Amino acid sequence: MLRKIRIFVAACCFIGLCLLFVDVSGLATPILSPLAKLQFVPAAISGGAAIALAILAATFLLGRVYCSTLCPLGVLQDIIGRIGGRRHAFTPNLKWLRLGSLVVFVACFAAGGPLIVDLLEPYSAFGRIATDLFAPVWQAGSNVLAAAAARADSFAIGPTPIWQKGIGALVAAILTLTTVGVLAWRGGRTWCNTLCPVGAVLGLLGRHAILRHRVDWNKCNGCGTCDRRCKANCIDTERGVVDGSRCVACFDCIDVCPRKAITYGFAGSSAAPASSAPPASSESSLSRDAAIAPEAPSAPQTAPPDPGRRNLLAMLSLGALAPHMLRRDMQAEEQIPALTRRLPAVREVPVVPPGAQSLEGFRRQCTGCQLCVASCPAQALSAAQGGKSLLQPTLTFEHGYCRVNCVTCSTLCPTGAIKPIDAAVKSATQIGRAVVDRSVCINETSEDHCNACVRNCPPGAITLVQGEGDAKRIAIDTERCTGCGACEYICPVRPMAAIWVEGNLEHRRI
Repeated sequence: MLRKIRIFVAACCFIGLCLLFVDVSGLATPILSPLAKLQFVPAAISGGAAIALAILAATFLLGRVYCSTLCPLGVLQDIIGRIGGRRHAFTPNLKWLRLGSLVVFVACFAAGGPLIVDLLEPYSAFGRIATDLFAPVWQAGSNVLAAAAARADSFAIGPTPIWQKGIGALVAAILTLTTVGVLAWRGGRTWCNTLCPVGAVLGLLGRHAILRHRVDWNKCNGCGTCDRRCKANCIDTERGVVDGSRCVACFDCIDVCPRKAITYGFAGSSAAPASSAPPASSESSLSRDAAIAPEAPSAPQTAPPDPGRRNLLAMLSLGALAPHMLRRDMQAEEQIPALTRRLPAVREVPVVPPGAQSLEGFRRQCTGCQLCVASCPAQALSAAQGGKSLLQPTLTFEHGYCRVNCVTCSTLCPTGAIKPIDAAVKSATQIGRAVVDRSVCINETSEDHCNACVRNCPPGAITLVQGEGDAKRIAIDTERCTGCGACEYICPVRPMAAIWVEGNLEHRRI
């Protein structure tokens, strides 16, 4: 029963977080966004002390249940390991590597080195995988359904644009998935118990958990079934040892023990072995090879199908169809249509979202999970391509601009890097200011007149003034400009816009 409860909770959390990052309709975002704020590191960074302390208390009471249920990267490892189907075995506890990873993580966070923090933090690593790898596949499936519906004269499902959200984040996502996937395929929860800083912190408490796995070594015959099933490689039946610091409370070993020698309860109530190793018996004389390959060869072929896997596939299928049945019409947002693809502007100061308050404060708190990038309805956010902000979101304006009445990113950010604001505060906040390159502006270089940026400036900060003769030239009121980027987005000049937005180091009220 404990194992079934754990699988159900883990499946709900994992599917919910996947939908949060890949949902093309946006309807699931307000409902599922609390799942992101239940993650340990984002809660600790954002000042959510109650959530972080609750996770620590739950670990001290129940063991590392957070790692096996709420952590999406941990559940992803379980899925990959299950597909791989490899049998595990006890491995030594690499304390130096676990503690070293934790020390590097804390030191980089304290010193303001966000790249290492972003790469090691498990929720953010999963967020980049979901945004840059899972989402395009999901969106491609959505477009296939949209094309099929259009052929049937039904337009209930609209096409979804697929665009690359940052080469740095894409490379990081590929490397992380490859590393985590290979380790999980070969050894289960190897990433959790070697490189993950959250696993190192919770492992210190899990070792002394009040409720933990108990082994009655007087019943154990040393068959090794439990340690081969243990995804954390923490059960050593030869020496009669269970490493509580690595156990993720998956309860798999309880179900597979043929003698019911493993239970879950108060740590002090375990039955101690008569010696340092499990008692010898006629059954314990069997070798590990015999335990792995029993005499009846037909047993593996006649094993009944796993209903849990079928149920998981059914839940995933239902989750894939749900957003299409509830899809909202994104065309009602009156998005300004783009012309042809152009190169992004080269900015001296990156433009960070309203609510970030300052560039340095944003860099210090953001872990690069890409949730705001995946959820931005205007597609105005993307991962920075380099510099100190690598993997962190910045505003670019090739696909859209930051709309005055949209505060989606500020309501979703789990780390508090983007503070919650309302539309009124956003409309009075300057995150940057527009700059024009008169050497390429159409009004300055030809006899044609262009007023695209003037007509589409939400605060009306851009006007045309009289130049020499009949010429008109662009004038920008930097006191009224909010840095929304509508001018840069609509500018017809290619390959780079003649007008662009330079970010403010400190956001200010106007």
